[in-house]
Amino acid sequence: MLNLLKVARAFGALTIPLCIVATGVLKAQTSSYTLAQSYNLESGGPLMNASVNGYGRMALPFYNGFIMGLASVTSDKKDLFLQGTDGHGRGFYLYSYKKLSPKGVPVFVQPVKLTAPFKDGGDNRGVIFQNNKNKIYSFWKFGSTLRWADFDKKTLAFSELHKINVKGLPRGFTNFGLVQLKNSKYLFLFTVREEGVFSNGEQFPKKITYTAEGFWPYELAKSGIYGAVVDNPEQEEIKAVELTALNQSLFSIDGYSLYSEPQEDFVLTGSRLGTLSAYKLDNERLSPRRYLVDKEGIILRNPNVGSSVAYFYDSSENQGLFTLGEGGIYYYKNTRKKDAKGNLIFNDPEHLLSEHTRLHGGSLVVPNVTDWDADGKLDLIAGNSMGFIFFFKNIGTNEKPAYMDPEYLKAGDKIIHIQPGYREDIQGPGEARWGYTCPTVADWNADGLPDILMGDSRGKFMVFLNIGTKNQPKLDTEHTLYLDGMDLYGTWRVKPGVGKMADKMAYIIMDRDDHFHLYWQIDKYNLEDKGKLTIGDSIPIRGNRLGGGTVGRGKFEIVDWDEDGVKDLLVGTYGKQSIPDTISGLPVNMKPKRGSTVLFLRNSGTEQRPVYEYPKILKFKGQNISLGGHSCAPATAKIGDKGALNLVVGIETGAFIYYSRKDLSW
Repeated sequence: MLNLLKVARAFGALTIPLCIVATGVLKAQTSSYTLAQSYNLESGGPLMNASVNGYGRMALPFYNGFIMGLASVTSDKKDLFLQGTDGHGRGFYLYSYKKLSPKGVPVFVQPVKLTAPFKDGGDNRGVIFQNNKNKIYSFWKFGSTLRWADFDKKTLAFSELHKINVKGLPRGFTNFGLVQLKNSKYLFLFTVREEGVFSNGEQFPKKITYTAEGFWPYELAKSGIYGAVVDNPEQEEIKAVELTALNQSLFSIDGYSLYSEPQEDFVLTGSRLGTLSAYKLDNERLSPRRYLVDKEGIILRNPNVGSSVAYFYDSSENQGLFTLGEGGIYYYKNTRKKDAKGNLIFNDPEHLLSEHTRLHGGSLVVPNVTDWDADGKLDLIAGNSMGFIFFFKNIGTNEKPAYMDPEYLKAGDKIIHIQPGYREDIQGPGEARWGYTCPTVADWNADGLPDILMGDSRGKFMVFLNIGTKNQPKLDTEHTLYLDGMDLYGTWRVKPGVGKMADKMAYIIMDRDDHFHLYWQIDKYNLEDKGKLTIGDSIPIRGNRLGGGTVGRGKFEIVDWDEDGVKDLLVGTYGKQSIPDTISGLPVNMKPKRGSTVLFLRNSGTEQRPVYEYPKILKFKGQNISLGGHSCAPATAKIGDKGALNLVVGIETGAFIYYSRKDLSW
């Protein structure tokens, strides 16, 4: 077997270590958890997963990508190939299968990054396929054609590319797959959208999203399936035919995989909105659609946006479906039963597992470092693009924190899962599954318990009050914050800045003009307007150059960063923001290259009347902090160096990067 842990891998601009430093066994004084491994915090590196048995939730090297497939490289058709398509973790990754957890969830080792046989720009969707003679192929989409290569499992290398022309489709295809039939023939499958115009083609702010009546003014895109049966996949040309009507799924069908039983085979598919479907194969055709359902007969829906698929088989008792969407990869165990409607019954999803992995919070994570359960140890509370809020318990110490796999936070005994749906996302119903939870932890109603105040993709600003106890926090259902009796309104995806300033509770967001705006708390549900925040005495602080979906997105932290006795602002940005103005703002004008960063706005006024200086970029060891293009979110923390106010930054791939104060400048 290849020792994959010896192979180095890089994740864009951020290099993540493969293993953690063992320091023995620790036992938490206030918990029944046993820590199997600990590690030393590395300034500029990610927080690692300290869960028991040396494995935890698989931390993806990207925030957007696909499952390519499963094949036998170091094990029997169980090794996992993933593709990252975003700039941060773009590329192809091989995860070697290790074992099943006691709960029957597959565990993998850290990945090898493979070298593509072409210049990879993230546009070429890939599929790994192993036939019944154990030959491994890789296929990629190149426009309206396919390219294929052999994969050599000894050298972990792809051969030269060969071209396949695809004929018979009414227009281009978006996704594709390949399965082998019981008669040893091969079935290529293609996702094809119905013809139509789905927007006015303009960029924000000219792009029209909703009508005066609140409806999306275009047809919602739907997709269906075409297919081509061949004797050998090494073809120069294939001709596809329609296998379904083009109305099977809104927006997209994200991938295809084969589930085979002795008497019947099913093609399993995922979708952008997460619905999982099953098509029985019948004489090289697809039967009418059925669904993957839970034990109550309810259609299963992937927790995150998108769901490319691959079928895992260990034994008749341990088999099921992998799904990957933005923010996580899951395993649905197959019960091998059907309901009365012919739907396939699967268990609810479990997070796929990986050894010696970094801490993973989904994607576009927004952290807070806080003692959530009053045990004296600083935990993590984090939101993400999927719309969840996670609690990562610290079972180590504040100097050497050890964070467990997260728990889902609940409100009113129901898991918090913000979903904007059809109407509540500024960019339209195609964004229905992105929640972008941006929580801030603060004792909002001064009862000694930590509460959560939050912005999200809906552009709403809500509070979850803690109605539990210090050691057993419990959140009430979300409640609106009001300004002059109206719901407080501002821009989307903003983490509010919340904290005491001049003995008052301050609340900072981005307003309808995309300006930084200050409010004072009146009571637990009401605010009063204190006006726009400024650079100097009069210049409002702006967030972005354009309108529409580009507005908002700022992540605020109220903190005395320079330790002069007056609270300042740290602001997490995305790469195209222009703070504080549209001409010379940051980070869009950051040199030598723009990227998501953390800005320090020093308060040269008072906490009663804050006046901010021009923002400065935080630097790590003299270099600008640059963490991808999509998002980053800072949280100050007295973890690591004893007594020092250090920094944890959540980034787009779901990692939490720790920075020691002594390595930071501005």
